[in-house]
Amino acid sequence: MTESERALRVELVRFAKQMITTGLVRGTSGNISAREPGADKCLITPSGVDYDTMVPEDLVLVGLDGERDMAQAKPSVDTPVHLAVYRARPDVSACIHTHSPYAAAFSIVGREIPALITESAGYVGGPVRVMDYVPPASPDTGDRVAAGLGSDRAVLLPNHGVIAVGENLKKSFGAAMAVEESAHVAFIALQLGTPRPVPDGEVERMHDFIHHKYGQR
Repeated sequence: MTESERALRVELVRFAKQMITTGLVRGTSGNISAREPGADKCLITPSGVDYDTMVPEDLVLVGLDGERDMAQAKPSVDTPVHLAVYRARPDVSACIHTHSPYAAAFSIVGREIPALITESAGYVGGPVRVMDYVPPASPDTGDRVAAGLGSDRAVLLPNHGVIAVGENLKKSFGAAMAVEESAHVAFIALQLGTPRPVPDGEVERMHDFIHHKYGQR
């Protein structure tokens, strides 16, 4: 194992545990993966292993063609989705699938999450769409989810949850958090009256600022 792979394993487990502590998932649901930029293989969380007890060695290394060392643990059942996203998106180096409750509720009613918070809308690049329903565990599920995501940072899976991606684990996790925050605030705003979305131009400006100018560069 190279030093870079070891570091990536440690970071991935750290974010996997944060999925629980931030409420993005419960129990052993959801999954998260990462790869070194442009690599033809990725690391993904194993199937049915508690995040609280997960260690870097538990992660499963899988080729984007699905090949893996069978001596490893069984990978997440959603591995084909992650692999399809990486094949379709050379810019993506991390992918997270969550069942965060407010975002899942929007997915259940088939309603996109509107762009109501400047920072969150800027982070994900606008409203979060609901893609067409895809039956779980079908042979083409991965490719259909990747097509439904398109070039976006996040998309809602009908009656299911969220797929969020990014150039690294921090950005992928940040996108998932922004989706849930947006859904929570939108739910409250809809109870109070008619929400007023962030202007498109402001969303675009904030998206550029957050991903290319914000922080220590």
